[in-house]
Amino acid sequence: MVTRRHLTRAPSVADWVAPWMQMGEIAVTAPLVIGYRTARILTGGFPPAARERREYTRMVQEKVAGFSRAAVAAATTTPGPAAASAALTPVSTRVRANAKRLARG
Repeated sequence: MVTRRHLTRAPSVADWVAPWMQMGEIAVTAPLVIGYRTARILTGGFPPAARERREYTRMVQEKVAGFSRAAVAAATTTPGPAAASAALTPVSTRVRANAKRLARG
């Protein structure tokens, strides 16, 4: 009886394209989100309205949730481009969603 070994190939340069694209998207979109939120904070007045307080709470809660998911994904995936992509996916998803939501006003 012949036993077959499961051979895994080393990650190639092409495997790293998706994580790099995700990092680029985050690098472009995150400053927009920061700008939208900063403008809302500066024009919101004191004391902040209920809508602004909800946004501040959401801002903190989504960071905790997003980075927790990213840490779990990084810790439970085999090291390499798949782990990088899995760790970046929750962060890039939230950044994209925030940019769309905050751009509407």
